[in-house]
Amino acid sequence: MSATQRVVDFICDTQAEAIPPEAREMGRRALLDTIGVTLAGVNEPSARISRELLEAEGGNGLATVLGTNLRTSLSGAALTNGTAGHALDYDDVGGHMGGHPSIPLMPALLAAAESTGASGADMVTAFVIGFEVECTVGRALGRSHYARGFHQTSTLGPLGAAAACARLWGLDKQQTAHALGIASSLSGGLRQNFGSMSKPLQAGNAARGGMMAAMLAQRGFTGGADILDGPIGFLRVFAPAEDSDIELLDGLGAPWEVLDPGINVKKYPCCFVTHRAADVTLAMAEEHDLKLEDLDHIEVHVPANSIGPNQTIGPLIHHRPQTGLEGKFSMEYVLTSAIHDRQLKFVNFDDDQVARPQIQEFIEKVRTVGDSEPHPAAARGPEQVIDGPYHVVEIHTKDGRVLADSVSQPRGGPLDPLSWEELREKYDDCASRALEPEAVQRSADMIVGLDDLADVRELTAQLATAG
Repeated sequence: MSATQRVVDFICDTQAEAIPPEAREMGRRALLDTIGVTLAGVNEPSARISRELLEAEGGNGLATVLGTNLRTSLSGAALTNGTAGHALDYDDVGGHMGGHPSIPLMPALLAAAESTGASGADMVTAFVIGFEVECTVGRALGRSHYARGFHQTSTLGPLGAAAACARLWGLDKQQTAHALGIASSLSGGLRQNFGSMSKPLQAGNAARGGMMAAMLAQRGFTGGADILDGPIGFLRVFAPAEDSDIELLDGLGAPWEVLDPGINVKKYPCCFVTHRAADVTLAMAEEHDLKLEDLDHIEVHVPANSIGPNQTIGPLIHHRPQTGLEGKFSMEYVLTSAIHDRQLKFVNFDDDQVARPQIQEFIEKVRTVGDSEPHPAAARGPEQVIDGPYHVVEIHTKDGRVLADSVSQPRGGPLDPLSWEELREKYDDCASRALEPEAVQRSADMIVGLDDLADVRELTAQLATAG
């Protein structure tokens, strides 16, 4: 049996009862967070422009554009909701995928469920299965895919969305295999676009591509056989160093990816790679009452092997950001703003905030240092051990003090998750940017209890605004 067929069998044969309750709960948590950040991003320029395009082209009114009174085609809703959901870079991050797993899934699934009046329980099942496919294929893909410059959210996202929609709509195994083949041809996206509107567009396009793949396959459209493991299939083509490991596809559901390595929920609306250092910097700024004018410079210490060309840590490619979008991918700006503003909220990533003269002057004093040996401040606990990947923030003051601390596990990560109450607070903050208070409350209650919701259209009615 080919690896592709094993994935197809998993999508089609997995019983809902086989998904552990804790995995279903994690699915509901992810959906609450992702719908929330989508509502928060509705009026961002990338979301607004994509919505204007949909309105100009027209649609059949089958699916809701969240936070608006617009209804459009299924694929159109997947595109614009996916773009809105990634516009603020506030959506979750998954370990083995190396990208944002929930944002390609939620917009496609929500529109698919709305189109048929599917139950909330069926949507949760499809979400967890799509998440599993997306992230397990990501694990099998190897590290060279990301290093080459691919944006996994938009390369793996179509496969996950196609798997989820195929499951929700009950496609047979042949149709599901074709859906994966079609989705692979709709995969693509580059990290060079980070810091521009094209990054959220890549997430929206992944949701649309996966949904379109399932719709086409349902109607008899075909894709290549053995698309994942063929000699010029997805894994071999998208892993330029040929470091993919097809055998890892045998591990679907053992354990479930939503549980291990789990999901990272963002506390701040910027790249997750900055969050460990942001946690530390905000805490030190408060404890020591730090002000930029009192500081000489800041060093961010990381393991040497985590630094790429131009002293870049992963996706943090903007060392001298000029816009809010670029600021989301700048360690220099995030730490400078954390000290100056004592917060990292939506407003901190407006263009005018990044352009402040004092901020622009100080970001040149923040630099990254690669440690060949672990920094002493990375040690934790009575045994002084390094308990995971670390970022040490070392703040040098003008009066000669050196303040240093680190966090290896950021808040919101699997080892330090947000509580349901904290998730609700984030949802309320996000959703209130688009919905009235009563709709915020009702929609949150429905998502938390999604396994008991008879018809997803009851939820999408709360996620739309009045005409």
